[in-house]
Amino acid sequence: MASDATVTRHLTRGGVRIYGFRVETFPNHFNNIYLILDGPRSTLFDVGSGLPDSNAGLDAAMHAMRERYGESIRLEQVQHVVISHSHMDHFGHVGYFVHRTEAQVYVHELDARVLQNFEERIVLASKDLRVFMERAGLKPQARADLEEMYRLSKSFFKSIRVDRILKDRERIINGYVVHHAPGHCPGQICLQVDDALLTADHVLSRITPHQSPASITPFCGLELYLASLEKMRQVSGVSLALPGHEAVIPDLAPRIDAIAAHHQRRLGQVLDICRRPSTLVDISKALFGERGGYTRLLALEEAGAHVEYLFQRGELGIANLEQVASESNPVIYYEMRKP
Repeated sequence: MASDATVTRHLTRGGVRIYGFRVETFPNHFNNIYLILDGPRSTLFDVGSGLPDSNAGLDAAMHAMRERYGESIRLEQVQHVVISHSHMDHFGHVGYFVHRTEAQVYVHELDARVLQNFEERIVLASKDLRVFMERAGLKPQARADLEEMYRLSKSFFKSIRVDRILKDRERIINGYVVHHAPGHCPGQICLQVDDALLTADHVLSRITPHQSPASITPFCGLELYLASLEKMRQVSGVSLALPGHEAVIPDLAPRIDAIAAHHQRRLGQVLDICRRPSTLVDISKALFGERGGYTRLLALEEAGAHVEYLFQRGELGIANLEQVASESNPVIYYEMRKP
């Protein structure tokens, strides 16, 4: 593997060239975008957020690749665009390829609705988020502020068409295998190209991917995520994992073990916190401390995913059940069930 400040080059067992581009998709938030060159075939795996700095970073990385490695392809010549999942930092620039190039756009069936009916998705997701925040115990002004941040962060994207709907285990382009790995996002996929596995946000080298409850977004949640981790452990023939953020993962199984162990520790922490009745706001503060801005919502969702998992298994119960039964949408207090 050769590398410079913006581009890494990986060669698969079958001779496919995969270039990794580190792009700042949001301020101080970096994504790995991958260009797969396979004989006459060219495929971009994710496209960045679509914000000006993100687009400029992708253009600069393409230029650096041509300068350093002698490739001739330009962005407008890419034939296939595969979206790993429907989070804005991964798909926001896809409209460029739909409207200004001949590229075919691929996305998993559970995320196709987000790209093709984006405005509808934001309206419904905002309402589900509002209910979640009310039950979590956030004050009205904090709820309003976070809901506004949620909408504004996505306001620039407009619905686009998708050319190909993907399903689990499908082979695409030149035999690349689609592995559906829900949990972090409903339509999250990993893409296997020879002995390389592009893991997107499903497996990262340092941090654990963000979790949110299925009560906000169906096909998310910790239960599905952990099952998908185990599924990726069983994929054979992988010698290199290329994630959507952070560094290359040279050995996938130990990293999967570490992520699963992290979540088991966090589940134990939540149970300990809930030895006395606690709201999601209480649990989030105990786990992550005081958070401001959008990270406050991320912390609440992460706590909520773990509470949901434990509640589904009967390890947590509702301490204020009479209030929940009599009021329309009260704050919920969770407590550890006695063994």
